[in-house]
Amino acid sequence: METGEPNELKLVRALVSNSLIHLELYENSKGNLFMAAVCNKPEGTIYFATTPSLLCSFLENKIKLEDLLERCPSFFVQIVSRNKPTLYSLKDSTIELKEGDKTIKQLTSDDPIEIW
Repeated sequence: METGEPNELKLVRALVSNSLIHLELYENSKGNLFMAAVCNKPEGTIYFATTPSLLCSFLENKIKLEDLLERCPSFFVQIVSRNKPTLYSLKDSTIELKEGDKTIKQLTSDDPIEIW
């Protein structure tokens, strides 16, 4: 699976946008899904691939945001910092997501999130 080139992605929906975090779901022209989240280390916005089943597990509070990243179907992610994209290997990099230790329910109110 490809990496999420931010300029080639179409926004599907902002999943969470509050004082804690901004989390968005994107899609590329081939229908592959990508998440964009705030990254503390390295600092910036991270774009990483996901699958419908992983996304559903996250939206059903079965996994945390960090688990969603760790189970990414790609070995590579892009982190955009100061408008400069950098490619990182998940195998060789330490990546820390802001609020990564939380489920979707902990990041939002108790209202369910509908994607489609």
